[in-house]
Amino acid sequence: MISIDPLDEKGNKQHPLLDATGKLPLDVLHLEDNELDALIFLKASERCSRALNVTRVDTLADFNRQLEKPFPNLICADHVLPDGLASEAIARVKQICPEVPFIVITGAGEEDVAAEYLRAGAADYLSKKRLDLFPRALEDVIERYRNKALRELAEHKALRINEELLALIRHVEEERDEEKRSLSRDIHDQLGQELTALKLGLFWIQGKLRSADDPSTLELLNDKISELVELNTSTIQSVRNLAHSLRPVVLDQVGLEAGLESLVRDFNRRGLCFCGLHCLDLPDLPDGMRTDMFRIVQEGLTNISRHAEATLAYIRLQPERNGLLLEIGDNGLGMNMEAIQHQTTQSLGMVGMRERARNHQGVITLESAPNMGTSISIFFPEIQHS
Repeated sequence: MISIDPLDEKGNKQHPLLDATGKLPLDVLHLEDNELDALIFLKASERCSRALNVTRVDTLADFNRQLEKPFPNLICADHVLPDGLASEAIARVKQICPEVPFIVITGAGEEDVAAEYLRAGAADYLSKKRLDLFPRALEDVIERYRNKALRELAEHKALRINEELLALIRHVEEERDEEKRSLSRDIHDQLGQELTALKLGLFWIQGKLRSADDPSTLELLNDKISELVELNTSTIQSVRNLAHSLRPVVLDQVGLEAGLESLVRDFNRRGLCFCGLHCLDLPDLPDGMRTDMFRIVQEGLTNISRHAEATLAYIRLQPERNGLLLEIGDNGLGMNMEAIQHQTTQSLGMVGMRERARNHQGVITLESAPNMGTSISIFFPEIQHS
């Protein structure tokens, strides 16, 4: 298992063994007691396509002391040493730095031990008679190392994404159940009562109209009608609120920009933080994309309201070359990005935003630092007109 963090999110973190350009030098620890063999190895290393910083030790004791320093990128060791065998060096490496490739260099008549070394964990072996092949052997070792690192990274990412998706599914199901319960309560407790009151009021008017023979009764009727009109207005608003909680109908009526304006207006009305909105020349967007952008901004504003302790925030949505750029930012508490990158799962809100962006091939970038605010940028490429 490669224990170093091989690649960042963009796949280009520069560990020397993973540097595809070959520009970063490799630190090589060479375990060899013979001066002539050490010189031949040094000459062979100079013919490699990348620079090697070779540190030589000639005993296992010196080798173990050298490993107490920063680990090398590669180890090359002679089979037979004054105080032991290279197998002891491999065993030590497997204990403290198993990710470092180990190449065994055998002398004349020792090639039969190569298979044993490979089973013990060596990355490759070379005969001292064929050290001219060292550059090619080195590139083979580096390629295998890189492939293993990429494979483990892909497995790690797949595991993390699966964990996030499972958590998101559970969260969505819980939210859906809660929305159903909330909708049921609202319909029963609010709309039911208001509509019942409206019905009783209409019955009352009906009864009074049968005996309306004086001005005072007519005045009462007018007052009651005004009361019912006000109640009816409240009921209509309740229906709109319930409908909005299920789907932002404002998107269908007046478009995404007006929908975002309503979100920002409601956010600013709470008075804890002021948010600015900038939308410029938005193209016609597919229905699903409008909804997902609306929900992304809604989630972003919710996170700012709950966690950021910000005084200023902004939403920016504008066309860019070959796409559309959405930015959400604030001047709040910010986050420790290094700690977030080592979390196995991220917040469900962030996972949901990423999944909504991914629905439209959006690429999301998060930038933050403690007490320096947070910025979320999402680039949606090749916007298709609806």
